[in-house]
Amino acid sequence: MRQTDYVILGLLAERPLSGYQMKKIIDIRFQFFWSESFGQIFPALKSLASEGLVEEYPQEASGGHAAKTYQITPAGKEALVEWISQPVEKESPRLEILLKTYFSGYAAPDVMLAHLATFEQSHAQQLHILGLFQEELLRIPDEDENHGDILRVIDFGLKANRAYLDWCRETRDYFTKKQAHFCETTKE
Repeated sequence: MRQTDYVILGLLAERPLSGYQMKKIIDIRFQFFWSESFGQIFPALKSLASEGLVEEYPQEASGGHAAKTYQITPAGKEALVEWISQPVEKESPRLEILLKTYFSGYAAPDVMLAHLATFEQSHAQQLHILGLFQEELLRIPDEDENHGDILRVIDFGLKANRAYLDWCRETRDYFTKKQAHFCETTKE
């Protein structure tokens, strides 16, 4: 099975959802560490249903249109538990900012300063959003069994984004000095 399948099973273990609701949850809760497209979610739901890991049933939506809602089956929960018990695969981050930094000697330093500003703004925003999630979750009584688990994920996101911002400040200083040197050499 693909990781998309396990994301779906995990969400459905929490409660029945439609594909659109899953996408919204992934985009809000998981945005700093995971993404899924509708093009991944809907085929995966169909496949999981054919395998008997989820069940679908029509629900009356607000606009009068029938929306398919899915729930996890006992076999689906078993597959989820089995996946969780497996070793974690090697992480493979793909950070374009690092790739461009590696090859930045082929461009003027101000190009990288602009990229860094965008990268920094994005991670400052993620840090802010995660801080709000953390505050909200800490105000809610710990009635759900995964309350602490979610807080651990948020804590990782907070720390990772702080590290990104530290790197941005240090790298911005580096490219600012490089830019000053570049300007001096181009005047000559």
